[in-house]
Amino acid sequence: MLSRFYLHCSLLAFILYGLVFQVHELQSALLNVTGPPGPIIVAMGEDVVLPCHFSLKQGTRDVEVVWFREHFSHFVHRYKGGQDQYGEQMLQYQGRTELLKNGLAKGSVDLKIFHVRLSDKGNYTCFIQQGLDYDEAVVELKVTASGSAPLITLEHYQDGGIRVACRSAGWYPQPQVRWQDPHGQHLPALSEVVTRDQSGLFAVESSIIFTRGVNQKLSCSVRHALHSREQGSAFYISDPFFQNAHPWMTALGVVLVAVVALLIVAVYLFKIKGKHEKNIALQEAVLRDRDAEIEKQAEELAWRRYAVPIEKANVVLDPDTAHCDLVLSDDCKSVKREDTLQDIPDIPERFNPWRCVLGREGFASGRYYWEIEVVDGAGWTVGVSRKDVKRKGDIEFKPEEGIWAVGKWAGNFQALTYPNRTPLPEIQTPKRIRISLDYEEGRVAFFSVDEEIPIFTFPLTSFEGIEVHPWVWLGPGTWLKMWP
Repeated sequence: MLSRFYLHCSLLAFILYGLVFQVHELQSALLNVTGPPGPIIVAMGEDVVLPCHFSLKQGTRDVEVVWFREHFSHFVHRYKGGQDQYGEQMLQYQGRTELLKNGLAKGSVDLKIFHVRLSDKGNYTCFIQQGLDYDEAVVELKVTASGSAPLITLEHYQDGGIRVACRSAGWYPQPQVRWQDPHGQHLPALSEVVTRDQSGLFAVESSIIFTRGVNQKLSCSVRHALHSREQGSAFYISDPFFQNAHPWMTALGVVLVAVVALLIVAVYLFKIKGKHEKNIALQEAVLRDRDAEIEKQAEELAWRRYAVPIEKANVVLDPDTAHCDLVLSDDCKSVKREDTLQDIPDIPERFNPWRCVLGREGFASGRYYWEIEVVDGAGWTVGVSRKDVKRKGDIEFKPEEGIWAVGKWAGNFQALTYPNRTPLPEIQTPKRIRISLDYEEGRVAFFSVDEEIPIFTFPLTSFEGIEVHPWVWLGPGTWLKMWP
């Protein structure tokens, strides 16, 4: 009996220990922020709600919510200390945002934007911090605009038929134009012109040659690229309208005969001085070829001068500076963002909360270059950073804070200049980037190894004798590799 009593007591203690352990595990669960599985699509001028949800750990006490686009400190909307904060809200969102607090108790921090504009399209980051825990999710907003009903006009006779034009304006994104016959069959367009007004909306004009038929019916439809909504117009043309097409062609034939006769006379008149002009043309062609070759050699010399400095640096990443969501390879030559907090100490050298890491070796003199390959990922920035760059809290990625970088941010390839970033739309986002550093001259330059062309060079600066290190920031799911 006594042994059975001790057995029951031990079993009860084990169960109580298990319950306490599970409660502790639940309380220490990490904060998890999630957004919608796909983009949010809204028509221009309407209101939209951007969803964002977080796992409740300690209720809603001390929850800080920041919705931002590119700059953490210049935000779209901020909620902190139980109140909305508008001190550094972006100008274009002032008076147009509302955090829907009625869902806060259920872990919902949806953001409502009123009267959506075309400039509102893009990626939004929902950043939530509660105590020492934090996480973020990205929400993509796509803005559309439905344009006017197509206007169909008869322009003139052409090629034995009638040239018909279809025009429509006020669309976003660029719409698709489709011509159809009475049986619903697609008709190829003769030409199509797309323009864009100052507000960013598209206008399209498509033309077609309509040939003879009986009670012909023609339709033109303009369709959204994102959904099936469309605007359409149709009209009829009967055979009598085509009777004037062939006399016009006859007149055109007479004119062409006259033109041919004039050309014969012109050839005879210019034949005498043709040899002289031919010699001049040959000389000009030789000069143009020589100038082009000189320009090509100058461009190649510029590429070699700035893209191939004296010494190639062997960049090894410093794990003591890497954010706890970043996983380095064994040789510290590549880094992935896993968004799974590692059990490593938050020492002063480590970046937090931004997912950054520095190169282990710094430079205080000389000229160097190194290359970085983007293996995978939609968001990243690469460049150099001063050794004394800020590691904790809000960080502005700009030269004034000690960071010179380019990268793909919020879907756009750009240089991280200040006060405004410099878009690089003419450069195809490279998979491999070469970073060039001339410490004494204060030059930081970037080149596309894929196309062997310069990308961007920052204005000359002074590093003030402070060491400069390779620096990268990784967006969700990004994998970067130092090359080789």
